[in-house]
Amino acid sequence: MSSRTAMLALAVALAVAAPAALADPPPHARGKGPPAHAGGPHGAPPGWVKNAWREGERLPLVELDGYWVSDYERYHLHAPPPGHRWVRQDDDRYLLVAAATGIIVDILTR
Repeated sequence: MSSRTAMLALAVALAVAAPAALADPPPHARGKGPPAHAGGPHGAPPGWVKNAWREGERLPLVELDGYWVSDYERYHLHAPPPGHRWVRQDDDRYLLVAAATGIIVDILTR
């Protein structure tokens, strides 16, 4: 009788677990981006917020790679000093960053 009870319990457990197994995966598992707690783009640290940067803070190296503004005249920015680069954060926010250290020297909002 105990094997019959065990089989019944197993059948009930499987019946209860089956709908959860067939449920849609969360959005980040369907290729819609990382979960909200995963941090910012390109592996930025958790808690990263696009507009949270301040002068004197260090921009992560992953933010420097590929976001540099090389045609600064197009965006009405002055030429960066030697060893510095402009980094575009969004449509109207630019950071002047020391390329070697990632330290933010200036922030311009257009």
